[in-house]
Amino acid sequence: MTHTPPNDQTIVDEYFKLRTNRRRSRLAWLFGMIATYGLTPDALEGFSWGPEASIYIQGKRRPVSPVHPQWAIIFRLKEEQPRNWQDCLQSLSEQLYCAMAYQKVGVNITDLLLSHQMRKRLYRSVKRPRKVLRHLASVS
Repeated sequence: MTHTPPNDQTIVDEYFKLRTNRRRSRLAWLFGMIATYGLTPDALEGFSWGPEASIYIQGKRRPVSPVHPQWAIIFRLKEEQPRNWQDCLQSLSEQLYCAMAYQKVGVNITDLLLSHQMRKRLYRSVKRPRKVLRHLASVS
């Protein structure tokens, strides 16, 4: 049996379902960060915003860019960021894991990360032939 990760529309729908629920609206921000940047809640600890919707992660040299830059805008991740998110990140991630365990959230973190990795590989393979073609064109 094969498991297919959620498609983009399912992720967006799940985000807005969380966002409209008053009890889970703060979880929507964390869900959106995971879906947009493909990082676990633990990896998001201590991040800072970079240029063009990218984020800086402690221990990484380069900023992490979203595969879908429009998600950072649509989800309003920078604007909706909780004020004391560094203090409550552990609590938010525990609440998100619990909500997923009790199926209050239809997409789990593993599926979000898998979907992000597949999207990243797909876009990378789409971009790669252009570079090869440019290189071949410059040879002739």
